Amino acid sequence: MKITFIYIFIFELIFQACFLFNLNEIKKPALYYNGFCDQNYWNLINNKITYNNNTEYHPVLSLVKKNLKIPKQIPKKMNSDVVSFIKNEVSIYGSSYNNHKDFIKLFVENENISFKNYSLESYGLDQIYLSYKLTAHLNQNKTIIIGFLLEDLDRSLFSKREYQKALFVKKNKDFIVENIPINQNKKIPLNIDFYLFKFIKNFYNLIMNDFDPRQSVCNIEEKKELLEFFIDDIINLSSHYNQKIIIITYNLKEDLVKKPTWRYSFIADYLKKNKIIHIDSYKILKKESLDDAKKIDTYFGLDKHNNEKSFRYIFDKLLPFL
Repeated sequence: MKITFIYIFIFELIFQACFLFNLNEIKKPALYYNGFCDQNYWNLINNKITYNNNTEYHPVLSLVKKNLKIPKQIPKKMNSDVVSFIKNEVSIYGSSYNNHKDFIKLFVENENISFKNYSLESYGLDQIYLSYKLTAHLNQNKTIIIGFLLEDLDRSLFSKREYQKALFVKKNKDFIVENIPINQNKKIPLNIDFYLFKFIKNFYNLIMNDFDPRQSVCNIEEKKELLEFFIDDIINLSSHYNQKIIIITYNLKEDLVKKPTWRYSFIADYLKKNKIIHIDSYKILKKESLDDAKKIDTYFGLDKHNNEKSFRYIFDKLLPFL
């Protein structure tokens, strides 16, 4: 027994030394934490936010496109100017899927549609919701398209991913936003943990989830509550501003090859329950590949996103609602 404890102590010392001296081969976050569950996973990611020619800092959303008018504070009053619904005028919200060049190209090519695109790479569902909440009053009487990868929901748990971001915290049976205004220079506390235990626990969880960390049901109730909170408020605001809401859900290729995670049925059921127009990319692409499962490989590009072919299938289902 003593020998066992001695070995544990020695191995833990090795792990601690590797973290102390930043040995990247040992300090890989995926060895110890699940990126869909643990803030510490993202605290160990040293990437810094970068602004390109098209993006800039925003105190609530972290970063936004420069060419869009987005208030820096969430409006406290819901002033409305409800007139006739404006057909063919669209505002797009989402993450990298709705901002993908092959998706946006389809809107550009359609001369009957006028659109604004608020979506941006790296946005979680929380930032997508906040970008809508900040600008809903600027897009009254229009069609609102919200698109997200199912796993964008998980991003809402974290105050930092590749960069500092807003955080939703539950208080008194409601969610409030913290960590704003965003401070991108905020220091991350030194990560101290029992790494040998975390390594063994993480490896065990990977085995139990078929080496797919997305399959974990960690924090599942909080994630479900966040989804419901976002959708309920979007429904409320859209009713006030005379908007038609359309939600597109995207899936990774693994969902089509194997099976979707718990997120798929939960989100689809909640959208159906609330009578929201749902463009379900999983159902669309599964139907297209019924006769030949190998077709699934042709629906995704090198960036692991949908490609021009599969975006066309999705857009064709979307078009009748615009």
